[in-house]
Order: sequence, then C-alpha cells, then structure tokens
Amino acid sequence: MLNYRTVLSSKSLPKNLLLGLGIVSVAAIANSLFALEHDWHLLSITTLMIGSTLLFVNVRRSFASGIEQPVVIDRSYLFKELQQAQKAIAKIANPSKRTNLEEQAQQITSNLQKNHFRIVVFGTGSAGKTSVINALLGRKAGKTGAVIGTTIARQEYAYQGIDFSPVGITPIHTENKVKRQISLLDTSGTQEMGAMGQQRELEALQIAQNADLMIFVTVGDLTNSEYHELDRLAGLGKRVILALNKTDLYLPSDRKHVLAKLQERTQHFLASMDIVAISAQPSPIKVRQYANAEASDRHEASQEWWEDVPPDVKPLKERIEEILSNEWEDLLIHNTHLQIKTLLQEINGTIHHERRQDAATIISRYQLITATTVFANPIPAIDLLAGAAINTQMLIDLAKIYDRPLNFKQAQQFGLTIAQQLIQLGCIEITTSAIASFFKVNAITYAIGGSMQAVTAAYLTHIGGMSFVEYLEQQPETQSAISSNPAMIKKLQQISQKTFTALQGDRFFVDFITSISSRMSVMAIAK
Repeated sequence: MLNYRTVLSSKSLPKNLLLGLGIVSVAAIANSLFALEHDWHLLSITTLMIGSTLLFVNVRRSFASGIEQPVVIDRSYLFKELQQAQKAIAKIANPSKRTNLEEQAQQITSNLQKNHFRIVVFGTGSAGKTSVINALLGRKAGKTGAVIGTTIARQEYAYQGIDFSPVGITPIHTENKVKRQISLLDTSGTQEMGAMGQQRELEALQIAQNADLMIFVTVGDLTNSEYHELDRLAGLGKRVILALNKTDLYLPSDRKHVLAKLQERTQHFLASMDIVAISAQPSPIKVRQYANAEASDRHEASQEWWEDVPPDVKPLKERIEEILSNEWEDLLIHNTHLQIKTLLQEINGTIHHERRQDAATIISRYQLITATTVFANPIPAIDLLAGAAINTQMLIDLAKIYDRPLNFKQAQQFGLTIAQQLIQLGCIEITTSAIASFFKVNAITYAIGGSMQAVTAAYLTHIGGMSFVEYLEQQPETQSAISSNPAMIKKLQQISQKTFTALQGDRFFVDFITSISSRMSVMAIAK
C-alpha cells in the first residue's frame, strides 16, 4: 500500500523571479512614458510578454521547489524506521523493558524480511474459530468443543492451501522470486467470563491488531460488542473478512436475511464481497438404510447411523486467495507500518517515563540542597528565587536527561525567566503565607530561624524544575538544542504559571511541606 506525505516548506525567491518582476515593471513604465509620443507599443508589448513568461515560469518553479517530494512508504522506508526504533530503544535504561522492545523490533524485522503474512481468526468463544482453521487447513489442527474457551492460547499454523500460480506468485523460494510465508493464527475467544477470560481477550485483541488479514467469525447478527470491536479494528486500517459460520443451522431464507443484515450494519467499513457464509463444522446427519421399497414406506430401516458432513468454506477460501493475489504487498507494508508506529509509541512512552523519574530525582535532590542552604544561611525573601530557588546547575542536569545541550549562560537565562514569572505571580508571598498557615494549624515549630524560608525556597525550586521539565517535553524531538527565542521564552512563562497553579491546590503541597519541614526539624535539633 503506497502512502504519501507532503510537507510544505518556504523557500527564498530565486533571482530569476526578481528579474522577471523587474522586466515587467520596466515594460510597464516604458509603455506609459513613450506611448503618447512614440509608436513603441509593439516593443513594449513584446517586452511585457517576455517578462510575464519569465515571471510565470519562475513562480511555478518557486512553488515546486517549496513542495518536498512525497515520501513513499515501502520496504526501504520501513527498514529505516526500524533502525530509528533500535536507536531509540538503546536509550532505555530498564534492561527487561529494553530486551522486550528489542525482541518486538526484531520480530517485525524478521517478518518483513521473510515476507511473513499472518491471517488471524478472531471472534467470540462460541463462534467456531478453530473449526474454521481446521477447515481451511483440511485437517484437524486445533481442538474444538462445545464449551466456550476451548482455545486458551494463541496457536499458529503454516497455511499451504493457496495456489498462487495463476497470478504469478509462488510460496517457494527461487532465484528471482521472494519467499512468501502464510500463517493462520487461532486466538482465544472474546466475551469469556472471569479474570482469565478477560486477560485472554486482551491478548486476542493485541494479536488481531497485528494481523495482516483478519477473519472475524460470527454465528449470527453482530452483538453490540462484536460490532464495536469490528468497527474499531477496521478503523485501524485492518483488512477484514466477516465470516458468518454455522450456516447449516439456518434455513435458506433465514441465512439470506442474516447476510443482508450483516451487510447493512457494516456497509460503511466493509464491502459486501468481504462478507461470506460458511459452515466450518456442519452438524452430522442421520442416514437410514432400508432393505426394500416396502420397508421404506413403512419406515422400517434395517440400519441407521450418523454421517459427518464435509465443511463448506469455499467462499472464504476464495476470498482469501483473491485478497492475497491482489493486495499482498500493500497489506504487508501497511500493517508493518502500523506495528512500527505502535512500537515507537511504546518506546517513546517508556523513555518519557524514565526521564520523568530521573528528573524527579534531580529536582528532589536540588530542592533539598536549596532548603539546607537557606536554612543554614537565611536570606531576604526577595532573593529566594534569584539566589537559591532557581538553581542553574539543576536546569543543566535536567537538559542532559532530555538530550538537549544547555550551556551555563542559557541555563541562567531560563532560570531568570522562571524566577521573574513567579515573582510577577506573587508566588513568594502566596507560598510563604500558605506555609505559615500550615505550620500553625499543624503545631509545627516554625519560629526556628530560616525554616520557613527554607521550605519556601525548596517549594519554589520544585516549581521551577517541573516547569522546565514540562518545557523540555514540549520541544520537538528532532531539535537537539534548546531554543531561547522570544516565543519559546513566552511559552516557558506560561508553563511556569500553569505549573504553580496546578501544584498550589494539589495534595502534593501538603505532603511536600510535611516532608521538607520534617527534615528541617531534624537539622534544627542537630544544630
């Protein structure tokens, strides 16, 4: 499936464009000056036409140069994305998480290299998914039963039952053709009871989301939960075949009615040709043998037995063959791209979580250093932010966590920006008043010199650190250096205001003061 992304970028005007504008201007002026006394109309018109042509050509070129070439999502593009994923995984500190993500990336790479196409059979626990797989394979590969939940884990089977020779596709490896592998995956059923049933359903959903082609098996009109799940999977771009199973239990008229109902409900995300009627494991029929015609008339059978009916999955098999014959490469690339996007989201989420944890550790360390320093050497309230609360080195350390180089001068500028914003908001007065009230209500000794200032400085340090972390996280990932232009400075000011407001009414405020004041009390006793 070819996908395109076009990005507009501004380009400077070429010199020839300015030249065209100049010629047009000169022609217009010349025509005005000499039209009254000289018969230069022809010359002026000729000059004007030349200038206009040059202007038109260069305008087109400038627009064309401003539009980047579309990016085709093909195999080479996917392999580049996988390389980027591997580089990002290397940044993760947690060994087990890093190993898990590396295995996922390697599996995606292997499937793409081996041309591995996966068909997932999905549906409720009583829909007969395993029976469908057995019928497609032509053998009993999986266990079936009347009890819901017979399949308790994912089962994968090699599917060799498709003949691609009419369309020039071969499943075997040759010198000129790519090896193609097809797997049928059986999943646990949905809508099973209990905690284990819900866990198996989540696993089945995850497998379905990674499918290159999905067979959604049902036994009647879709339930609300079936419909919403099918709609969601189709919304992800999944290629879906809806298989109405156990049609041997329906009368012909009823079967047509159910199929029509399914087509009506799914018409906005499924084509009618992708809805097929099958009977993967028909109920056996009773066979009676009579000795003669007279015995038949008297219904006196000499013997009778139950005879199995062969499965009827021909419509499903033909639809699978048609899709794979025409859409194999597109579906494989599209689904691989979706898997890589999901993998990158998980990688970035893990990196974000680890960075947040590391940032919290750094901020906690510097707010304690700040509190200790101010407690030992009380300073005027107005100097809390400038002298202690906004620690320049803390900002440098936080920037390193996010792979953003920051020199000492830049850190000072950011620290001053945060400090000025907090002063304008009246944070010192508000925080000091709140802390004093907390001390009085909780009967904590606050008369010891510097203790209130120390807690205030530590709290403002926390606000400054969290504001800067939020600012770093909003920087583009592709931007290696931290921008300090006026727009970004204004953004940092807004973040500082938002952070102070959010933390002021949070439970964190009480817990923070309790923790810091306890440390200050210990230091006061030791002092």
